[in-house]
Amino acid sequence: MSIIGTPEDIPLGSPLPPGDLHAVSVALPKWADTEGWASRQPRILEALQVGYPRFMIPRVVETLVGMLLEELALQTEFPTAGIRAIILCSHRHALMCREYLCRDSGSAVGSGTISIFSVSWSGRIAVDVTRSALPNEDVEVGPGMEDLFVVCFPEDHYTTAKSFWQHTGFGISSRRAARWVELGPFSRGTAAPTMQHNSLLDPVSIQFAVDEARASMKRLISANQSSSGEIKIDEKDVFLYPSGMAGITEVAAAIQALRGRGEKRICTAAVFGFLYVDTYKVLTRVLGYDATLYKFDDSEIDVLEAKLDSGFALDALFTEFPGNPLLQSPNLERLSILSKKHGFVLAVDDTIGSCANVNVLSTCDVVCTSLTKMFSGTSNVMGGSVALSPASPFHDQLHKLLLATQRDNKWFPEDILLMESNSRDFVTRTRRASANASAVAAQLRAHPDVVTVYYPQGSLTQSTYDRSKLPEGGYGFMLSIRFACPEKAVAFHDALDVAKGPSLGTNFTLACPYTLLAHYRELEWAAEYGVVEDLVRISVGLEDREWLRLRVARALQAAGDEGCMARRGP
Repeated sequence: MSIIGTPEDIPLGSPLPPGDLHAVSVALPKWADTEGWASRQPRILEALQVGYPRFMIPRVVETLVGMLLEELALQTEFPTAGIRAIILCSHRHALMCREYLCRDSGSAVGSGTISIFSVSWSGRIAVDVTRSALPNEDVEVGPGMEDLFVVCFPEDHYTTAKSFWQHTGFGISSRRAARWVELGPFSRGTAAPTMQHNSLLDPVSIQFAVDEARASMKRLISANQSSSGEIKIDEKDVFLYPSGMAGITEVAAAIQALRGRGEKRICTAAVFGFLYVDTYKVLTRVLGYDATLYKFDDSEIDVLEAKLDSGFALDALFTEFPGNPLLQSPNLERLSILSKKHGFVLAVDDTIGSCANVNVLSTCDVVCTSLTKMFSGTSNVMGGSVALSPASPFHDQLHKLLLATQRDNKWFPEDILLMESNSRDFVTRTRRASANASAVAAQLRAHPDVVTVYYPQGSLTQSTYDRSKLPEGGYGFMLSIRFACPEKAVAFHDALDVAKGPSLGTNFTLACPYTLLAHYRELEWAAEYGVVEDLVRISVGLEDREWLRLRVARALQAAGDEGCMARRGP
């Protein structure tokens, strides 16, 4: 399904797209619904059939956790009373999780408080495995039947474990979990199969199809990343991951291995601009970087430059082009000059702009992209990519490190096949959605109750964006809006008859009160960076232009009819 004809009819908690239990968004139709989700109101949580998979562990994954804990109690003497668990797909990621949990709780790594178990497709469970003892570490198994790794911990550690799942993107996918629940060694035979490629049961056929799909996506990404400028990348410089955050986490871990581990020192990072919530948190909370957050202003580059010139050693700078949710575009040329002068890695997340609209590879070392978004568009599969610039002085070392950890990032075959199928018209869809967003931005800016429309076109940083924009590219599919007062923002949101929920880059238009979703427990801090509580974010889709215009017009009328407790200035 590309678009949703009557999104106003979708009930609270339903998957987006409707009917797909592997959906990566969920219907939160009213402003109060998002507040209820953020504050964990039972009314909302009980209604959710799905959620964004890193924010809400899929129900089929929780079912599998219960099955594995039950089997663990049967096969071993491990006491499971009062124990919770999460499932990861590699032993290395499980070790990272255990270290994170121990650091948060103050427990010693070897104390037994947090334990790791491996589970093989044959039904064998190994207790507290080490890498040398992994049952299938060097044994070929059928695609999609690789070992799972269960990290068990006391129930009061669950919030921390859930944050590891969210920040890193390393968790098991819903389709892999469904395979284990329905066909795995502990299956009870009670669930109806939901897998979409059951005809590909022969391991050789599956592997061939998966290899072809991977190659096709790498060709598409490398071709678009090389579509402008002097930098051309080969398919070998593109790495694929089960989620966008998994790619960012592995890049940050590779930089850490390159720059910090040998000297046993804490790595430093600059996070330039108010980025997506989990990038900053995976750097600081999971990987232990000493990270400083800078605003997008050129004056902030001056501050950073002065600090570097005075002798400060920086290992990496992470930024987005443009940023989420304020759509500012950082001055990549200046940042690139600084990175070469001072020898740090410059990593850019181009998810919002996308390589269909912009090319940033010539001004950085690494490009990270969430394929979950417009690359897929269907909002029902997760994925990510990393592209390395062959001109980067760090290319060979980062390539070697990322290649060494590729086996840890086991992207489930059905997810790969679906992602590849979805991506074939990626460029056409992205540019159509971008053209629609440009029209919506113009419509919003013309309304007296709209204080600011955050969109690259017409923004203070448009000239910066234009330097990276492809000749045929647009200004992206996403925008954010600040109204004259919070009451008008709520009225507009609730009257806007489009799908509403988390995520972005969907073929259907998707809106949300972004700050409540991402920063509910840190609203004052977010507001310091211009990300106010009543910000409305819209990811514009592929709908007919007139369909969009009428729905936005009705929502603006509702905002106009709503009074303000206190009106903002211009």
